[in-house]
Amino acid sequence: MKKILGLVALFVIIVLSCFYFFIQQPKNIFDEIYQETEKTYRSNNILRHIDGFKIRPDWPSDDPNISYTPFGKYETLPKGYSDITINFNFGEGIKGVSIRFERKTNSNITLWYSAHYNLQKKVLKKKLAIFEEPRKPGQFIDDEEKVREYLRKNNISKEDLDKDYDEIVNQKVLKDWCTIYDSKYSSSNYGEVKVETQWENW
Repeated sequence: MKKILGLVALFVIIVLSCFYFFIQQPKNIFDEIYQETEKTYRSNNILRHIDGFKIRPDWPSDDPNISYTPFGKYETLPKGYSDITINFNFGEGIKGVSIRFERKTNSNITLWYSAHYNLQKKVLKKKLAIFEEPRKPGQFIDDEEKVREYLRKNNISKEDLDKDYDEIVNQKVLKDWCTIYDSKYSSSNYGEVKVETQWENW
């Protein structure tokens, strides 16, 4: 009887271990980036291996205000784009990763893109805001109707927005990730993630 109970207990442990291992597996490329960076950001941050990408110089940090929110920035930039950053939240609140970048138009506005991945919900939200140039610190336009009005005035279509997103997030950030990590996913195959695009129906 003891032998049977022991075998049952062993079987339960194996099943639970397999279940835990399964649920911890990354379900998409953004899970991969989040999980691998979380493992390494306090020591040899995996993102340091991306050519032209620099982790901010005060990392790792024991400052409780920033110790769980590392970020880095590209120093090598595609033509026409600026301020490409990757930000993480490993602490309280909504855990996830954000990719942000800017593109200066031919007018007096700068397009500010944000792609935020919510780790718990497995949702990637693509959003757009606008800086009026010359910009004032902390001031930007994110009201949807006002943003759409600016786009109409400057003849910027949703196809233009898709092109910018593809060029930086897909062709730059995600392809760079796949050069430093043996990913199961790619820039054309995110995996199991729901993508919500603010400008999809504009």
